[in-house]
Amino acid sequence: MSKIRSITSAVVAANFDWTIIRIENEDGGVGWGESFFAPGLSMIIEQLGALMVGEDARHIEAINARLRAAASGAGSVGGIVHNALSGIDGALWDLNSREMGVPLWRMLGGRFHDRVRVYADCHGGTGLMSLGPLLDIRKPSWAHDHALASGAIGRSLFDPGAETDPVDLELLSRRAAEAVAKGFDALKFDLDVPGLVPTRPGSRTMPMGAESLATDMVDAIRDGAGSHVDLAFDLHWRYDYASAVRLADAVSHVPVLWLEDPLPPENVDGLIALARTSVVPIGGGENLIGYRSFEPLIQAGSLSVVTPDLGKVGSASEARRIASAAADRGLSIAPHNIAGPVGTAFAAQVSSTWPNFLALEYHAQDVPFFDELVTGPLIVDGSIEMTDRPGIGVEVDIDAVRRWAKPGEKIFGENPS
Repeated sequence: MSKIRSITSAVVAANFDWTIIRIENEDGGVGWGESFFAPGLSMIIEQLGALMVGEDARHIEAINARLRAAASGAGSVGGIVHNALSGIDGALWDLNSREMGVPLWRMLGGRFHDRVRVYADCHGGTGLMSLGPLLDIRKPSWAHDHALASGAIGRSLFDPGAETDPVDLELLSRRAAEAVAKGFDALKFDLDVPGLVPTRPGSRTMPMGAESLATDMVDAIRDGAGSHVDLAFDLHWRYDYASAVRLADAVSHVPVLWLEDPLPPENVDGLIALARTSVVPIGGGENLIGYRSFEPLIQAGSLSVVTPDLGKVGSASEARRIASAAADRGLSIAPHNIAGPVGTAFAAQVSSTWPNFLALEYHAQDVPFFDELVTGPLIVDGSIEMTDRPGIGVEVDIDAVRRWAKPGEKIFGENPS
C-alpha cells in the first residue's frame, strides 16, 4: 500500500510564482506537481495536505473527491482552491506513475503524439514582466534592467497606466524572429498593450481608432516570423463586445490560430455572438474551472480552440473530459500554461494523449533558470519529447529550487533561512 507521508511545497519567484508540490509516500517515493499562482496558495496546500497524510495514494479520484468536499464550504465549485487541487492531483499522478515505473502518458491510456508541440508566448514584444499573485508588477532580484519590460512597480497589471512600454514594431518583428530561431513554429503575442487597452478605470472599451495599431502589430509580427509560422494573439479578457469585434476585424487579414479571451469568461452570450460574427477563430478557457464551466461554450460552438490551464482546471480527469468534449465538436485544445518546468512537463504528458491537441504554451523564454530546476533541457526545437522515463519525465533539482525560492516561503517543509 502506498500511504502518503507528507505534502509540502516551495515557491519559485520567476515571471510568476511557480508553486511546486512534493508528495512523499511511506516507502520514500516522491511525486511532483505544480499549481497556478494564487494569493495564500501555500497555506491552502498545507491545510489540504494535512488531510491527505495516511491516505492510499493510489486512489487519486477518491482523494480528489475528499479534498473537494472538505473545501466545499470555502467555495470549491470554483475559485483558487482549485489551483491547489490541480497541483496536488498532478503530483499524485506523477507519484503513481513512478511507482509503476511508467511514463504518465502510459498511465492515461497511451499517446497520440511522440512529441508535444510548444508555442512560445512572446508577451507584448518587450522583455520579461514579473508579476505577483495579484498581478502586481515586481522587479525580481535575478533580472537585469535591460531584460525587463517597463512597468509601474507595485501596481496591478490591469490598472490603467501600469504598463508603460510603448509599442515598438521593429522590436516586435525582431522578437518573433528570435523565437523562430529557437525552433518554435507557433507564437503568441499580447494585443492588450499600451495604445490598445482601455484608459479609464473599470472600462473595457478600447480607444477609438486604436485597432489600426493592432493591424500594424500583426503585420510586424508576421514579417518577423515568416509565413510558415502559426500566430495567435491574446487579449486577456479586457474588452467589451464592441471592442472585441473591432479587434477581431483588425487581425482578420492574416491567418490566425486563435484570438484568445477577447471577453470575460463569464460573458458566454458575448463569446457566442462574437464567434458567429467573426471569421477569426476564438480561443479561451484559462480562467474556467472544470468541465461544467466549459460545457456551455463547447456545446454552443463559441470557441474554436479551448485553452484550459492544467494548473487550475481542477484535475487531469477534468481536463480529459474537456478535451474529449471538444474533440466530439471538432474543436482543438491548446492548454494555457504559464508554469515552470514541473507544470509544463505534466501538461505535456497529458496533452500527448489527446487527438485534437494543437499546441502547449511556454511562457518563460526570459527566465534564465527554467531548465535549472529539473533535469533538462525540457523543450528542444519547439517541442517536448515523450520518452519512457517514469512519471512526468523530469527530476526536480531541490538545490536549484532553493536557490531561486521566493523569500519568506517554506521550501518543502523547511523554514526559510
